[in-house]
Amino acid sequence: MRLRLVLTLYFVACVGFFVLRTVHWKQVNDPAQLHYLCFLMDHGMAPYRDLLEINMPGIYLVNWSVMHTLGGGSVAWRIFDLALIGIGAWAMIAIAWPYDWLAGLFGATLFILFHGRDGAGQQGQRDFIIAVLLLGAYAFLFHAFRNRRQWPMFAFGLCAGIAATIKPTPLPFALLLLVLAAIHYKRVGEPMLKPILYALLGLTIPIAIVGVFLAREHSLASFWYLLRVELPFYQALGRLRLSKLMVLIATASIKTVAFIALAIALLKRDWWNWEGKLLAVGILFGVASYIAQAKAFPYHRYPMLAFLFLWAGLQIIPALRARGMERALAFAGLGFVVILAPVYVNVAIHKVWDTAYIDSLSADLNHLGGAQLSGHVQCVTMPADCDDTLYRLRLVQSTGLFYDYLIFGSPQLQVIRDSRAKFWHEFESNTPQVVVLGSGLFPDQHGYGKLASWPLFEQELATHYWLYADRSFPPAESGQRAYRIYVEKTGSMGSFTMNQYESAPTQVNRAQITNAISKEWVRSSSQPVMSGATEAQTKLPKF
Repeated sequence: MRLRLVLTLYFVACVGFFVLRTVHWKQVNDPAQLHYLCFLMDHGMAPYRDLLEINMPGIYLVNWSVMHTLGGGSVAWRIFDLALIGIGAWAMIAIAWPYDWLAGLFGATLFILFHGRDGAGQQGQRDFIIAVLLLGAYAFLFHAFRNRRQWPMFAFGLCAGIAATIKPTPLPFALLLLVLAAIHYKRVGEPMLKPILYALLGLTIPIAIVGVFLAREHSLASFWYLLRVELPFYQALGRLRLSKLMVLIATASIKTVAFIALAIALLKRDWWNWEGKLLAVGILFGVASYIAQAKAFPYHRYPMLAFLFLWAGLQIIPALRARGMERALAFAGLGFVVILAPVYVNVAIHKVWDTAYIDSLSADLNHLGGAQLSGHVQCVTMPADCDDTLYRLRLVQSTGLFYDYLIFGSPQLQVIRDSRAKFWHEFESNTPQVVVLGSGLFPDQHGYGKLASWPLFEQELATHYWLYADRSFPPAESGQRAYRIYVEKTGSMGSFTMNQYESAPTQVNRAQITNAISKEWVRSSSQPVMSGATEAQTKLPKF
């Protein structure tokens, strides 16, 4: 009893210290980019129809809901991420309760702190939300069978349905779980029609809400195009070999915990009940989801880790009461995790998302007009830094382009041709006065050679724009980082005249442009104005 109390206080203290030391984290990376997308939706751009973007509509609704309830800033997003942590911990403890609730706390502590060691850039990531939702779905599914109640099946379907609107992979997994649940209902001799219908109703509601949302935005046809053309194209970009994926799927610490838990499971042989099998299916789903995405991004591991850490806790904690080798392995696993937890915390609190790019670009755009640029600026890049900057400055961009790999590439591909046509139509209809061109092209190109793949756009920049700045920064968590800023020439074809600069309050101020030109204008892309931040992002061990 004393050991359990000590372990409980220790795990809670580790999580609490992590929360206190990271509560200041800023919203960065993909969630910030998705917030900007929702910001553009609030300013009249329709998803998929106007916005060239490849995420599923469920995540739009999640981000939009957070923005319009908790707020649109970093504090609100940190609260949201911490709420996800709390929900995930509740679900793990609820699942583990009949066996040993401490096993749930064990798994939750590992999951929370591993999420923390990934840094601020992974707050509220799509796969993390999916992992928490699926943990909730499992908790309700087990509750339905343990207590012979039907309403939890509706909650199970609702959680799984929301997850399926964020990424497609949870949908077949939810249907598989329903099939397994129906088989179990039949095996235990209980009626299954009503609970399965409840589950299907819950599963259908989020999908129906998404359908209504897309219909209201007149985006159903554009979303169908995304599913048929854009998503398969993106899936083919940067795919890693299976051997490489399996090397990157788990760190040394994850493998150690998994091997100890597996050794205990093989020794005691009493965990292979129906619930144990479903948890194993959850781990396999997480592995399958990671492999299917084939990018090995850190957050792609979260569904697998959620089920793996919970399952490991259910092996290690109950085995503390066993004898012989099981007990020895359990204490070895527990000792390892006790040491590991503060290591994860230390990595989390020292991991810094480098904002040199965002700070520099913010200064440049403020120098070029700040708020007056809204509606007259355009990012042409993939990483989130540029969109994050526009969101922080509350600037609406000229077109709906989010990812430059949709316009730079082989014109033999339908998706490239279609995206170029759409982007170019919007570009000509609302020609930006400032273009921010990011370096590199996903998955592996560096520099600005991508412009050569679309001579029309390259010529547009060369003919109608001045190169205002060419800035580069040390590599960071988001990879190689650099950008160029092009400012539209006054009096050129398709641009505003000097008189228009003076008369239109929503356009770039002439004095600001003139001052910027006199101070910082660059004539050659080979002569950068600023070299960027002097320190690279903190490098930490991959443990």
